[in-house]
Amino acid sequence: MKFKTIFILFNIVLVFSFIFIFFMPFSLLGAEYSLTFWKANWPLALFFAAVLAAFNWFFALNWKLFSMVEKEDWEKLSAWLSARIFEGGRRDRRYLRLLVNASLLRSDADTIRRLEELLAADRPAALRRDALLFTVARSLRADPAGTEAFMAGFQGAKGVDNPAWLAFYRAFNLVLLKRAEEAMPILETGLASKDPVLSLLSAYLLGSVCAAAAPAGRREALVASAAAVKARLSSRYRPERWSMQTERAKNEVHVVVLSKLLDDAGAWLYAPAAAEAEPALM
Repeated sequence: MKFKTIFILFNIVLVFSFIFIFFMPFSLLGAEYSLTFWKANWPLALFFAAVLAAFNWFFALNWKLFSMVEKEDWEKLSAWLSARIFEGGRRDRRYLRLLVNASLLRSDADTIRRLEELLAADRPAALRRDALLFTVARSLRADPAGTEAFMAGFQGAKGVDNPAWLAFYRAFNLVLLKRAEEAMPILETGLASKDPVLSLLSAYLLGSVCAAAAPAGRREALVASAAAVKARLSSRYRPERWSMQTERAKNEVHVVVLSKLLDDAGAWLYAPAAAEAEPALM
């Protein structure tokens, strides 16, 4: 839905709600008692006016930003955000995340690198909080060793958003570095995740690449653990429902980046055991 439409509809809803509440005492109590009621409850009218003013002020303040997002003008949006962050000293989280996302859409690794360096020096807590977002950006540089060095400093740290997904990215990166044994305990923890997408991806990697790299005795245990998750999820989600689940999950950039792996894992989820194959990670 367009932002302008949201703006108009929300104003209509607020105004209609106020009119309804204002005139309701007249229909229930009559004019005389209604005037007494509103003399005692006039702050309610001020509250509605304040909400309406605040909403319109917020939209007016961010109208240019909303317009660029709506038009998907990522180049202009990146330039606008860069000016506010790098030159204007703005460190709002939504600005930081929008700039990273816009830069990812433009394959602009230099801007993300500048932002990461700025936050590391000036706002380390902000970098730690959104470590997953910067990990995603680093993973697209095809530098697993550098990505591993970056992530290692945030594992188990307080104040990190989506720590379970950050852990999965580290396990996936370790698999790319051919250090599957180090990835195994991380993926085993991911099997129990309440997020079905994360649980499936963990099971898929654990039962394929990691199992293939494990000693014989360990291999059977990994395959059995992965199979148990596969059976649980396939019985809970029919293919159509699973497709809807993954589409919702792809609203997050850290899931979108793993689309190919997620598609392979989805095929594995409903494939007979004899048809399973090792995933193509790269």
